[in-house]
Amino acid sequence: MPFLSVLIPVYNGERYLGSAIESALNQPCKDLEIIVANDGSTDNSLAIARQYADKDDRIRVVSHENVGPGQTRNEVIPDLNGKWTIFLDCDDQILPNFYTEQLKSFLEYCIEKEIETIVPCRLCCTPDLTKANMEYVPFDEVFESASDASWRIDYEFATLLYFTPMLKREHIVFSTTRPAEMESIFRHKAAFCSKHCLFTNKIWFAMRRENPHQTTKSKSWGTERVDRIRFQEYGKLIEWHAARGTTGYVIEEARRKRDAAKIAIKNSGVKPTLRQRIEEYRGIKRWRAERKKTAKPIADYILDEPSQAHAISELVELIERA
Repeated sequence: MPFLSVLIPVYNGERYLGSAIESALNQPCKDLEIIVANDGSTDNSLAIARQYADKDDRIRVVSHENVGPGQTRNEVIPDLNGKWTIFLDCDDQILPNFYTEQLKSFLEYCIEKEIETIVPCRLCCTPDLTKANMEYVPFDEVFESASDASWRIDYEFATLLYFTPMLKREHIVFSTTRPAEMESIFRHKAAFCSKHCLFTNKIWFAMRRENPHQTTKSKSWGTERVDRIRFQEYGKLIEWHAARGTTGYVIEEARRKRDAAKIAIKNSGVKPTLRQRIEEYRGIKRWRAERKKTAKPIADYILDEPSQAHAISELVELIERA
C-alpha cells in the first residue's frame, strides 16, 4: 500500500495538470499514489491524466460528470490508500525535494505520536512558479483535539497534510456547495477532530500559484451568493458542534462567522462609493508591489537533505516537549 496519497481534482486544467502530476512523480521518495479526479472536463485534462497513468502505475484516474471540487474530492476519499493525504489543486505543485525518505520517516513518527493533521506554511508563487513569498502559520506548536487553534488555519492555507484514517474515522468531507469556498470548514473539522495537530513553519510543500487565469469567486459568483453559502454552511457547522457537545470559543467563533455572513447579506445591496473603490484599488496595487519586491527565487525555498534533517530534528524536539 502506498504511504502518501496525492489527490488532484481537475476541471478544464489542461494548461497546468501535467506539471502538477510531475511535481508528485518527481519527489525523491517514490512510495506514493496519485489520484487524478476528472470533474467532467471539456478540454484535454482527462486525456492528459490517462497518458500519465499509462506510463506509471502509481497514477489512478477517475472521471465523472461535473459535480464541483467538493463532491469530486468526497467521492475519492473513501478509496485513498495512503497513510497520509495531500490535496493538490491542478494548477499548483509540490515543492521539489519535499517528500524524501527522511520526511516519510518523520510522518511515521507523527503517527506514533498521534499527530493526525499537520498545518505547514506554504509558498504563494508567481504564475510561472519562479518566485514566491512565504506565507506563515501563526505558531509552531502541537495542540490536542478540540483546540481553539482549529480556527487559526487561515482560509488561504489550503494545503495541509492529513492522516487518512482520521479523515475516514471522523467522516470529514468537503462542502458540496458551489462555490466550494467552505474548504475552511473541512480544515477546521480535521484539526478539531485530530488527536493532535501540529502547526509548523519548519517544513512546507505547497507551491500555490497566483494564477491570473484562475476564475475567482468574486467574478464567477456574486458576493451575495458567496455570503449566503457561508451563512448556510456555518449554520450547519454550529449544529455539528452542538451535536458533539462543543462549548466555549470554538462554537462561539462559528456563530460569529455565521453572523458576519448574515450582516454581509444584509449589506449586499449597498454599493461602495467611488472613493472606497479607489482606496481598494490602491491598496491592492500596494500589496502587489510589496509582494513583488519581497519575492525570492523558488530555489531559495528548496530544502536540501541536511536542511530538511535539521528542520525535522527541531520538530521532533517540539513534539517531545508537548
